[in-house]
Amino acid sequence: MPRIVLIAGFESFNADLYRQAAQLAQSRCPQLEIHTFSDRDLTADPQRVATALEGTTVFFGSLLFDYDQVQWLRDRVQGIPIRLVFESALELMSLTRLGAFAIGDQPQGMPKPVKFILNKFSQGREEDRLAGYLSFLKIGPKLLKFVPVQKVQDLRHWLMIYGYWNAGGAENVASLFWFLAQQYLALEVGEIPSLRETPNMGLLHPDAKGYFESPRLYLQWYLRQHPAAASWPVVGILLYRKHVVTQQPYISQLIRRFEAAGLVPLPIFINGVEGHVAVRDWMTSHSELSRRHQGLVETPSLSQEAVAVDAIISTIGFPLVGGACWLHGGWTPGRCC
Repeated sequence: MPRIVLIAGFESFNADLYRQAAQLAQSRCPQLEIHTFSDRDLTADPQRVATALEGTTVFFGSLLFDYDQVQWLRDRVQGIPIRLVFESALELMSLTRLGAFAIGDQPQGMPKPVKFILNKFSQGREEDRLAGYLSFLKIGPKLLKFVPVQKVQDLRHWLMIYGYWNAGGAENVASLFWFLAQQYLALEVGEIPSLRETPNMGLLHPDAKGYFESPRLYLQWYLRQHPAAASWPVVGILLYRKHVVTQQPYISQLIRRFEAAGLVPLPIFINGVEGHVAVRDWMTSHSELSRRHQGLVETPSLSQEAVAVDAIISTIGFPLVGGACWLHGGWTPGRCC
């Protein structure tokens, strides 16, 4: 029986979601065996994980960085026919293989075809190229779907799989399993639901349906709902997108606490690498807007949709200014990200 083994690293909050996705996928495709683990299982019960990996058909890993765990897994997954590793240590990401497509030992974890296309439309600072990389992962399948070469088709399938994974939610992850089963494991599934998309960057509020793709539109909506808040300070809140997709309860609690304190929350979710984009291009100050009206443009990339904020709060561990920064192929201390 074809078997998928999924191991999720630094996201134990999603463990139940992946188990739900596995149950949903198996309810429609009972011939498919799916085992889900977290990095905690690698420490608490490595033998159970090792047994599941023996003879498996597909290995799926995400957010795996612990050195000992990476080495342990690398030794055990190299012989698995299909290996899909996202956002993990390069020692594991380099093992990615899907049909004729393989990443190999690329220095930045990006396959050559992806880097080639990125170079065509995403020049400039490294962090902007990383944000462009995520955009490409979203639109890449549409760009490649008419190319008949099998290797490129497998690359397209890899991008589609990442799209399901990155979008999150039990339904999307179950569709990922069904896609693998039908395309690569010779199992009949039938029509696979389309991707339920969530923007890479956006805004949300517990009183609103869906997401806002513009800070300006969000703030207009908010002030219509709360006219008395027009005089409140505005505080940008950076949130981790996966926490938003999986509806972590602290998000709405945090927003309500800001409102109770007489502050307008501007909750912006990001994947992680777009932190600098959200701060630089989506948020500004009243003084910068005033200088812009005088023709002094300090930040060319500042969006027309940007809004002025009085403070920024980050719930994600990354530097806005200072600390290490990836520049010109290496980590440079003391530079602004």
